[in-house]
Amino acid sequence: MSEFTATLPDGSPMEIEVLDNENGVWAGEFAVAAETGPYAHQIGSFEGRISGNTLTATCELADGSEFTMTGTADGNKSLKLTRSDIPGTVLNFVPVMPLEAAVTSRADVSFMLTTGGTNGRIVISNSPYSVQAGGTMTEYRGAWQGMAVTFWSYSSGYASCVIYVDPMCIITANFNSLKLSDFSTANQTGSGLMTMYSSVVRAQVKVKFTPIATP
Repeated sequence: MSEFTATLPDGSPMEIEVLDNENGVWAGEFAVAAETGPYAHQIGSFEGRISGNTLTATCELADGSEFTMTGTADGNKSLKLTRSDIPGTVLNFVPVMPLEAAVTSRADVSFMLTTGGTNGRIVISNSPYSVQAGGTMTEYRGAWQGMAVTFWSYSSGYASCVIYVDPMCIITANFNSLKLSDFSTANQTGSGLMTMYSSVVRAQVKVKFTPIATP
């Protein structure tokens, strides 16, 4: 996964994870570290094309609304992109540098996640992978059913848990009140979306489900 961050016009950081950029495909996930304002809690997926250094993608938010991103890439050094809902502004995305965490400070937290009848225990390291906007949004990494997991946690308790079934099949589960520190007692029902990409028809299929998080 390649991860980049840029600052939106209101000062909110936007983070994107590129999950696939082979065979002309450019796809992944994004999240905005904002509790208030026009970009608050924006989390979703994007899918598009890369040709040379030119990028174009359609981004879908958790509520089903969309915007496009277009621009250019300078290898893995930076991305210069414009969102269709922020015309005239070029966003300079630079690579996210993972935090250095002391081995002695690492511990695991976990909770059971049920999605459409499938359940299993998510285990996440409590050492942040990255921190945005002075702690407004913190990213953690872990695993579920042997699959990689990213957990984006907002200071308000809003959270998004992204499960990477494979580079082209992603489960995103959102919760309105789920902090990492609450995992031992949390019992939450949220909303979710499974994004599946077909290499045959070159299109995404999205399926909604209800995820349940329990201690």
